[in-house]
Amino acid sequence: MLPRIRIDVFVGSGELGTVADHVARDRRAVRTQIEVHQGGFQEAIARYRDHSPPNLIVVEDHGAPDTLEWNIEALAECCPPTTHLIVIGSRNDIALYRRLTQIGVSDYLVQPIRPLDLLDSIVSIFGEAEDKELGLVLAFVGTRGGSGASTIAHNVAATIGKSLHATTLLIDADLFGTAALQFDFTKPQGFLDAIREGENLDKEMLDRLIHWRDKQLGILAAPDRPDGNLTPDTASLRHLVEQARRLTQFVILDLPHGWTPWIAEALSASDRIALVATPDLPSLRNCRALTDMIRKLRPNDAPPEIVLNRMPTRGKPPVSAADYERILGRRMAAVIPYDAATAEAEMSGRVLVEDTPRSATAAALGAFAKQMAGRDETTGRKAAPKGLFKRLLGRAAG
Repeated sequence: MLPRIRIDVFVGSGELGTVADHVARDRRAVRTQIEVHQGGFQEAIARYRDHSPPNLIVVEDHGAPDTLEWNIEALAECCPPTTHLIVIGSRNDIALYRRLTQIGVSDYLVQPIRPLDLLDSIVSIFGEAEDKELGLVLAFVGTRGGSGASTIAHNVAATIGKSLHATTLLIDADLFGTAALQFDFTKPQGFLDAIREGENLDKEMLDRLIHWRDKQLGILAAPDRPDGNLTPDTASLRHLVEQARRLTQFVILDLPHGWTPWIAEALSASDRIALVATPDLPSLRNCRALTDMIRKLRPNDAPPEIVLNRMPTRGKPPVSAADYERILGRRMAAVIPYDAATAEAEMSGRVLVEDTPRSATAAALGAFAKQMAGRDETTGRKAAPKGLFKRLLGRAAG
């Protein structure tokens, strides 16, 4: 998520204006103010003689390298040292890129660019403000009631915590959730208590609300007695997710089936989404509808992963994996075979990947968990670049 910053984009073409508009509507820029202006460096220089500069300036420029450097110097005279600059041009020249970054340009992008290209560049500048890296948020939602989305979420959380040795928080966001029963514990506090705290919730308070099963896996459980009068508001839900990803390396969101403002907010705040379907026609219909809705909600993100759960091991199912792939135009991320041992494991307060780890179902769940976790995106990031004008001033002083 981008912080509360101001970004001015100076465009000379309609294509870049459209890109900037898509970035402004992206879920990661919900707190960011983005304004689009016509023109290039001259218009930017004229503007900041009379207006306060933003945190980031994005300028489209197709001039010669010598003119470009002169324009950057002139713009630096109008802005404070904390301002960053992204230049968008048409010259695919590594020497030019190196020269611009040496004099303080935060990034140089070559057209044509996609919204995600510009967004990634902005995130690389402002997304490193936290001393501790942010965790990855994985959301799980069923295409219909009884699809087994919670079971899969629980098994994914257990696998990531144990196999990847990563701190993992499972948030049971279903008011009638079963995480406490699944992992065999009782705790009077949990998800609703965190929601009630709203903006007052911090990492330390959240840590006290979590039931830590071991050093790797924590669970924020649904209440023992659901409060039907409490509907999570979007701001509190978003704040909870932001605090959770500051506390652990992975956050697993177990969401109820449906489409409400707060569920949409949870999906918007997630890095990856898994839709859990079953081999029947109503589930296929709902899966297609949910996929379309999520794509509209997250236009610059990858589409949700589709998991076909409880696939019969014998006989022909009403709707096969091939049917899903043909109608949705996508391959299944995983096909989980039906296993009667799943219910037995749940009754014993254990997940299947722990109770019968060598079964075909447990193996499929374990492989899918690692697939959802992907490479570790919480490490290996480069340090945040310095402000444009700090570098320019340092060069002048040298």
